[in-house]
Amino acid sequence: MSTKTDFYLGRGHDAEWLGSLQWECEPENLLRVPPGRLALTATDEPTYRAAVADLFIVWETEELGTAYPRRTGWPWPWATSHVSSWIVAFDPAAPGVFLTVGGGVRWEPLDPRNPREPAEDIGPPDIHAWLRAPAAPPSVPLPLMRDPATGLPTAAGQCLTNPHNTQGEGR
Repeated sequence: MSTKTDFYLGRGHDAEWLGSLQWECEPENLLRVPPGRLALTATDEPTYRAAVADLFIVWETEELGTAYPRRTGWPWPWATSHVSSWIVAFDPAAPGVFLTVGGGVRWEPLDPRNPREPAEDIGPPDIHAWLRAPAAPPSVPLPLMRDPATGLPTAAGQCLTNPHNTQGEGR
């Protein structure tokens, strides 16, 4: 099965999607790649952004999997990260890096001195309810990606529009 990890700046409905990785990109493997380790241990926004951008390049050039930086558009056939394997976010308000999983009910902070995958289950408490509606509570809130041309939730493609941006600009 292919792991899919989405990267954000911020948490919640207004988070900025930075891009995604595919294939064996769970946190344990990201920590083995220098820019992945830097992204997961970042303590400030500029370091996190730069590390994630470098990680996308390394992921492709080292043939570790496929990288989907923001400029290429939302890659998944679902409209939120609630179905993705992992979600990584840098929260400038905290500040720090946080992890959750698709259908995750809480964000787990990463200790920059000793980053590890969450020891406790942070996934959906009712797998059948999650399968019916992945973005429904108690899942953590995440942006809904929309097609800029139609405003409808996207199934994939060039989607950079956040529905919470009232100015109509892409995120």
